[in-house]
This record gives sequence, structure tokens and C-alpha cells, in this order.
Amino acid sequence: MTHSFSILVVEFFVLFGLTRHLQLFDHETGKILTTDCLDPTQLETSIIPSITNDNDIVIFETTRVRLRDGVELAVDYLVVSNTGRFPVILELTPYGRGPDRINYRYEASYWRKHGYAFVIADCRGTGDSDGEMAYFSREGQDGYDLIEWIASQTWSNGRIGMRGSSYTGTNQWFIAREQPPHLSCITPSATLGRPMQDVPYFDGAFAVAWAINWIGLALNIKVLIVNQSHPDPMTWLNHRPLRTLDVYATGKKLLLYRTLLDHPTYDHFWHSIDFSPYDFARIKIPSLAFTGWFDGTMYGTIWRFQGARSYAPISDDHFLIIGPYTHSNAPDGGYDFRTGKAIRTVGDLPVAKNSLLPGLNMTHEFFEWCLKDDRRPVWKPVKFYITGSDRWMTRNVFPPPEAREVSLFLASNGYANSIVGNGRLQWDMPSTAATDSYLYDPTKPVMSTINNKSIGLPIDINPYLDRDDILVYTSELLNKSITVIGDIVVELMISSTACDTDFVIELMDVMTDGRSIKLGSKAAGQLRARYRDGVNQEILMLPNQTYLIRIDLHAIGHTFLPQHRIRLAVMSSFFPWISANPNTGAPIASDLQKPIIANQTIYHAPHQTSRIRLMLIDNPQFDE
Repeated sequence: MTHSFSILVVEFFVLFGLTRHLQLFDHETGKILTTDCLDPTQLETSIIPSITNDNDIVIFETTRVRLRDGVELAVDYLVVSNTGRFPVILELTPYGRGPDRINYRYEASYWRKHGYAFVIADCRGTGDSDGEMAYFSREGQDGYDLIEWIASQTWSNGRIGMRGSSYTGTNQWFIAREQPPHLSCITPSATLGRPMQDVPYFDGAFAVAWAINWIGLALNIKVLIVNQSHPDPMTWLNHRPLRTLDVYATGKKLLLYRTLLDHPTYDHFWHSIDFSPYDFARIKIPSLAFTGWFDGTMYGTIWRFQGARSYAPISDDHFLIIGPYTHSNAPDGGYDFRTGKAIRTVGDLPVAKNSLLPGLNMTHEFFEWCLKDDRRPVWKPVKFYITGSDRWMTRNVFPPPEAREVSLFLASNGYANSIVGNGRLQWDMPSTAATDSYLYDPTKPVMSTINNKSIGLPIDINPYLDRDDILVYTSELLNKSITVIGDIVVELMISSTACDTDFVIELMDVMTDGRSIKLGSKAAGQLRARYRDGVNQEILMLPNQTYLIRIDLHAIGHTFLPQHRIRLAVMSSFFPWISANPNTGAPIASDLQKPIIANQTIYHAPHQTSRIRLMLIDNPQFDE
């Protein structure tokens, strides 16, 4: 295992919340790697107690539960006592239900102390369960059957809530959609977004690092090794075709990896695991979700909350918390789940003490209401923290209704290339026409690894910006604070000499010391140009024809302070975060052609504007 691969894997696990009980071994150094090795955090004394207790002996019972189609799930459960019936908390996970796997099993003794039984089960096709892993399409029915089995047990009082984040948060929505009679509430934190807009395709661009590492490493599935592995992503770049990269990279043929590649447009496969207004209208139980501005699945968590608020029968029963958190610490309100201590640095951004919330205690309060008829929590539907201002807001909806759209326009003197170019961001529309161009070589992509830090976090990305194949646009010094809350959409008027290519963007807050701190929940925003008119079809471009494309960075909640600047970078690659587009226009999975160098052009003129669309609040009202 190379050091660069170790960094990539840990970055992947940080981005997608798979850091619970995670250890990685570096064969070169002989050391165990954890997320702390590569992204050190400053910890302080916790305001909430650690939920673990070495003196608390936890002995689970193990059984198998037969589903409606005959498949059996492996299930562990921890009862409160040998007499009596109690409410139950359930996690259904594809990562393995054992104590050495990625799951919420470590919370079991905490919940038992508070009068809850705890159940954890392997998803279909993972761990010790039967069947084939089906990527959400069977989670609803399987969860329904499992919940009704739990309700029939002598130690259950028939009131069940669900616990989880990432995949085990997302699958709660599919289960709730099936309306099992004994499911009372869900806590779906850090959940994936809509198909083809979130993994495995970020607006059409294939998330190759996620697909290889999540399927090949994170999922607890038994796969036969058929070949020597090549885990270093630097060796992946020249492998053709993409469809067989699974065997080359992992030494294993990954059926799910190939299934995902077989569906490059929004078709029946994705439609079956999407959520429509009708689906949200079937959610008749409360939900509590945590996410963070630096959580790779923040977009999906907000989108699902908004859907429930808009269409669910009792919309006020859905709650959303957004803090300056990552994917792994969001469910605990900014605390390290292993120690109960506060994480005070995220990437290169210090985190103020007032941003911390007792996430576990809040989840307990939520379950006490839903499962034990205790008082309803006195929360507004959404609570979100504004970085920069370092203060909280609470509202009934997100984004806040007082936010208004403004535009920052791209401009230059014709050379915005690299951080030393003359690219500008300005509040007024450009008065003269200009263009900026760069060459994108698919064999020399911009790499999504930097200084052993996770690009999914708010880090200084100035070291990226010294390349001529990156355009950089920077505002003047701000003379007052600018608070932005809501989706950031970048509109670019572009042309390319290729019939298909990618455009990738980064938004930054330039500090007074010159550092460019990356903003946004994902490693980057991107669009594969063949999907510019929607992800349900692939339409190639005409070379040198101009097109208006839109790239969604999703939501941020941030105040740009006086004497800071706003900065945007535009490029055409970010490997292996996304696969390097070879620019040929051929099907991405099977393409064997030699990559083509493309000349990319960005236009900014009164009649061909390129701009950043921001949701701005003029006089933000924060909580006291």
C-alpha cells in the first residue's frame, strides 16, 4: 500500500463518514493509520460524558430473521432486561454489525441504560446476511419486515426508532416510505442526495474514488480476489476501460461497481431509489437529522428535510441541524464519538466553542418524545450555524426566507490563468467582452489530494492555483461583511474544442493572510458537459459552440468578513474525486480511445455573462 493511497482512503472515509472503528495499516511504515494521523484535530474536555464504559458488559444475542422473499438477515440485539417490554432502536447497516466494524453498536449500552433495546442487522448481501447487495432498492421492504419482526418479540413494546448516518441514515427514508406500522421515528443524519446528482455520479461525473473504495473496501461483502491489486490511484489514470478498473485497482470483480457504470443516465434503475413529492407525502413519522457545512452528504440531508417539510402530512415534526461539522462528527454535534470530546479544528478552520451541540443528548430527547411520549422538544424545525460570523440561526425553513439572490460576475483582461492571472469577480456586469482559455490534458489532471489533507474540508488550496490550466477569479477587498446562506450556483458561458469535457469549480474565502480557504460541503462542484441539459440524456457538444452551463455547489452558510476576498477557480479535472474525462465523447465505462487535449474557453461579456449566483442576507438576525 503506497502512502498516497493511504491518504486517499482515509480522505474517502472522512468524506463519507466511514470513520467509526476504522483502522488502516500502512505496509510501508508498519503503522496503523487513523483519520487523526492525516487530519489532526484539537480536542478539549467534553461537555457531555463519553458513552462508552469499559465496566459495562454488553452481550448481544444473535439470530436470523426471514424476509418475505425467503432471504435471511443476520441480526444482533441487546435487551434491557429479561423481563418487560421496551422501545427499540435499530440500525440496518451494510458495513458489518460487529464491534470491529463501522456502525453505531458502540451506543448500545448507552441506550440500554436509558431503557431502550438496541438492534443492529447486516443489510441484504452484506456481512452474514443472505442475498445480493442491492444499493437501496430493497432497503425499504427489508426494513419493513425487520421492524415488524422486532415488534413481535417479547422484549419489544412495539415502538421502534432508527439510528444511523450516511448509508444507514439514507436507508431510513426508504424504510419510512414503506410505512411499517411499528416504526415511530427516524434519525437520518448525513444522507445521500438524488441519483445522478450525488454519488456515484456528481452531476454526471463518475465518482471513481468513491466507487472503488466504498464498494471495494467499506462494504462488508465477500468478493473473490481474482487479480493482483493496484491501490495507488496514480496508476488508475491510464487504465482502460473504466469498467474493468475494479479488478485492476482492488484485485476483485465488483458487481455493484459495474452495475453503477451500466446506468450512466437517470433511468429506471435510479428512478426506483429516488424520492418524489408522492414519496415524501408517505413519511408520516418524525425525523431528526444532523449534517455539516463540511459533510459530503450535506446536500442530500437538506434536500430530504426540505421534501419532508414541503410534502409530509405533519411537516413540523421534521428537524434539521447544520453546524461546522464533517460527515463523521455531524451526528454528535461536533464531538468525537470515540472520546466524547469536542473537535475544535476542521481542516484549516478553527471551530468556535459555541458551535458545539450535545448531539447524542438531543437524539435521546427526540427518542424520549417519539418512543416514550415524553414532552416534545422545544426546537424550531431548522437550526444552522454561520461560519465567519460564528453564530447560530433558527428558522422554520431553509434557506431563510429573507435571503435574496445577487450575482458576482467573472471578468478579466484575457488572462485569468493561475493565481497570478488577472481574473476578477465584480458586482457589476462586465462592460467589455473578454475570454479566458486553457488547455485540459486528461493525462495530466488536477489531483484531488493536497498536503496530506482532506480536500472535503475547509483547507487552504492556494497550492492548487499555480497551474495554467486553472482559471482564478478574485474580488476586491470587501469593505463590509457579506453573509451568504443558501445554494451557490455558478453559471459559465463556455466552449470547448471537444465534444464532451468536464468543468470543475472551487469557491474560496481569501483570508487577510492570503490563504484561500475552500468552502462547500463537497470536494468540488462539477458538471460533465454531456449532461448540461439534464441527467436523463447524454447530448454531446458541437466543438467551439458556446453553451451556458450551471454548476451547483449546493448550500453554504458563511460570512465573508471585511478585508477578505471572494475567489473562484475553474478547471476541467479533479482526479480521482471524479474520473478524468478523456474528451472523446464515447461511453465513459467502455471507452478505449486515446484521450484528447481540449482547449476550453470561458466567456464574460455584457451579452455572454459568467457569474456566481449567491443567496445573500443584508442584515442577518442571529440567535441571542
